[in-house]
Amino acid sequence: MFERRLRIILVALSVAIAIIVIRLLDLQVVHAAYYRQRAERVLLKPPRVIPFVRGRILDRTGRILAGDEPCWQLSVDYPILAGELSPEDSPAPKLIESMWYDLAQFSAESLEELDSRRTDIVNRIQRWRRAVTNAHGYDVSIREERMPHGIITGLDDQAQIAARQKFAGYDWVVVENSARRTCDSHPSLGHLLGQLGAPNPDDLRNDPNADDMLSRLLPTERIGISGVERASEEQLRGRRGLFQRNRRGEVVQNILPSSGEDTTLTVRFDLQKALYELLDEMLPAVAPDSPGGSIVVLDVATREVLALVSYPGYDANTFRRQYNELRDDTIGTPLRFRAVANCYEPGSIVKPLTCLAGMGTGVIDAHTTIHCDGYYDRQRYLNSYRCWKSSATGQRKAHGDIPVADAIAHSCNVFMYHVGDRVGPDRLCNYFKMAGFGARTGTGLREEREGINPTPSWLMDNRNQSATRGHARNFAIGQGELVLTPLQAANMMALYASGEIRNVSLRRGSPDNVTWNMPVSATAWHSIREGLFRVTNDPSGTAHATAYWNNGRYALCGKTGSATTRPTPTHYRISYEDASGAPLSEVVPAKVKRHAAELFRARFPNARFDPAKDVSVESRWPPPKPDGSDEHHSHAWFAGYLQPLDSTGRPDYQALPPIAFAVLIEFGGSGGHTTGPVAKEISRVIVEVLGNDLDPDSHVGVGTLW
Repeated sequence: MFERRLRIILVALSVAIAIIVIRLLDLQVVHAAYYRQRAERVLLKPPRVIPFVRGRILDRTGRILAGDEPCWQLSVDYPILAGELSPEDSPAPKLIESMWYDLAQFSAESLEELDSRRTDIVNRIQRWRRAVTNAHGYDVSIREERMPHGIITGLDDQAQIAARQKFAGYDWVVVENSARRTCDSHPSLGHLLGQLGAPNPDDLRNDPNADDMLSRLLPTERIGISGVERASEEQLRGRRGLFQRNRRGEVVQNILPSSGEDTTLTVRFDLQKALYELLDEMLPAVAPDSPGGSIVVLDVATREVLALVSYPGYDANTFRRQYNELRDDTIGTPLRFRAVANCYEPGSIVKPLTCLAGMGTGVIDAHTTIHCDGYYDRQRYLNSYRCWKSSATGQRKAHGDIPVADAIAHSCNVFMYHVGDRVGPDRLCNYFKMAGFGARTGTGLREEREGINPTPSWLMDNRNQSATRGHARNFAIGQGELVLTPLQAANMMALYASGEIRNVSLRRGSPDNVTWNMPVSATAWHSIREGLFRVTNDPSGTAHATAYWNNGRYALCGKTGSATTRPTPTHYRISYEDASGAPLSEVVPAKVKRHAAELFRARFPNARFDPAKDVSVESRWPPPKPDGSDEHHSHAWFAGYLQPLDSTGRPDYQALPPIAFAVLIEFGGSGGHTTGPVAKEISRVIVEVLGNDLDPDSHVGVGTLW
């Protein structure tokens, strides 16, 4: 009996010893590296991430438009920011409170501003942690929770020395290398260069470098969110470095950062600047009620963008400080990138394309004449489908029997109505598609809109309408649902000048631009170009009096356009009840009703109102005149190109026009009266900047920083 018990005890002891031995083997042999790594991790100091230098943005001459400047930043360990330290590890609450007061005093910012920044950092990291946890299926701690994060940035050398001295008593506050983005301050560049901002959830979710710890997007860093900064994010972005020591001060990791690559634009800054200042000077004189406009200049041969001007603009460096002011300017709307983000009815600048569609489909040829007595059909459509009225005489135009070139030179609506009627909406929209309508042009800009090519399928899907010949008649003169951006209009003019259909390029080194020709005859092209030449160069042309320009080597050719529109809302009045039930109202600056309701709700979260019933238009721009004569307004267009001349002063149609452009002035009224004088000055400025050869790479100097 005793021996049996002894055996049982010995077996139990043996099993226990065996388990201990196996566990020791597991710890010290099988998983030794894993536990050694964990032990070493406990002994490591928090890693210090070394930021990369973001690539520069240059114009085509090498001038630096945006670049990173080295600076310093004050960073605070994440556990302090998030309040996640255990009581035994956490500094005294009074010490942390003292730190925030010192940070506020040092930065001349309020505690509220610093706390808002802290909260933003913590929220972004927690969102990122949740996303990583959801992807793995179990709770995951991310590296960003063990790192310091910048609270005060942009410190110069003297400020960083002062910061090291002032915050030496706070072990969890560090001074780190950083960089700040500095841009040329000219307002013509604000939209084009764009802004940096925090990545949104979609950016983090679709990050192609998510598996690379040093390349992946961090929720606390800034990436390009608009303009070229966004379009070239992959190229401009570098790779972070990493530096880490253990508790003994030994360096265990030292990975150097890699800088981003530079992006060179096709834009000439001197041309961009000069054209912006031209609008700034001329708009008050030619269109006092205009809130703004746009100019786009293209190299016809390459379709490179030489200028992409939106007026008014802003200084990219002060964007964040001025954002509320810029947002609330609902008349000038300086936040709108008009050149690519605003769409307008093209009006008469589309008439040459209508003629091309007619000749390309065979319903007319260059010599076909159509009779204009001022009306498309006086019996059936006395009050519609009419030719235009002369502003000088008030009489409706009656052009008589008129061929293609004359119809363009005199901008005959009746001719275009008949061509549109014969071509029909389907085939007409096919030619619009060939010209790039309803599609982005290839800039890569996030802000760029496609415009609308109102094909029969589009009309059915979006208007629940069947396409009719009436639609085609409206489209033929650039009215109705057809809308373009100024960039698309300039590209259309480059098509008129060259016969070639191409996408545009905004960045040098873009993939090869595929070219194809519009399927019309050489005779058809000659009639189109002759008509465009006569618009400005023949005394009977619609824009001769205001847009004639000829320097002996080039002549301005082009087409004016007036696109009917209405005044747009600028402010909304919102009727609401406060917490006590008292009826009140508030005027909110906004262009659309939905934005007004959103802005009001953000300002007055406890107010009670019905967005459908309690939001009404308070004011519009342009404001109404006392006699009510301006119920309808027009945006003013001029789209043109510079045609080389032969020795006799006639257009040399064998020579490719080097430059095409479009100018749009909002609420400018008549295209001829308003944009004609501007087009003349644009032509002068282009030659002045590019030289007599109109070479975009002429006068190229050494790249300089602003």
